Amino acid sequence: MNITLIRCLLWLCVAVQAAFFFFAWTTFAPAIGSMTIDVTANGVSTATKLGLTTAQRALGAALAALPVLVLGYGLWRLDRLLLNFRRQDLFTPQSVAHLRAFAGATLAATLLSIVEPPLRTLGWWLITGVKSPLQIGLTGEQAMLILVCGLFYLVTRMMQEGGRLAQENEGFI
Repeated sequence: MNITLIRCLLWLCVAVQAAFFFFAWTTFAPAIGSMTIDVTANGVSTATKLGLTTAQRALGAALAALPVLVLGYGLWRLDRLLLNFRRQDLFTPQSVAHLRAFAGATLAATLLSIVEPPLRTLGWWLITGVKSPLQIGLTGEQAMLILVCGLFYLVTRMMQEGGRLAQENEGFI
């Protein structure tokens, strides 16, 4: 697959994430013709979203922004890695660092997205005093993403070793 196409899809993913974040924490609802699309945050119904106070909405958006920003950083590092691959810098320390940072940021964003809903609920308890159920959950997708991030760390170790072997081979020639 073409690296330019992958980079375009990567930045499309970033734009979609930003749009979903915006619509999840505002009262705007995108519409296609007469059909309205309700976008809400994880664990927040449309009715709950529309009933939030400004302080609750601000707190929810601030907490939800953390995983989005961390993931954005990781995707930026993935973009840097793809640029290195385009230059054929496959096993350089910079490429390894980019892949490791992408895996670490994706792992951190996933873990933050798991703890964000209960933290949001606790924050809303403090603001309103109304105690709603405190829930924490782990989806199959999140568990798989954690596993894949661990696998990427192993791949970075193999890339480091490949770079070391390439340098060693250059020394013999």
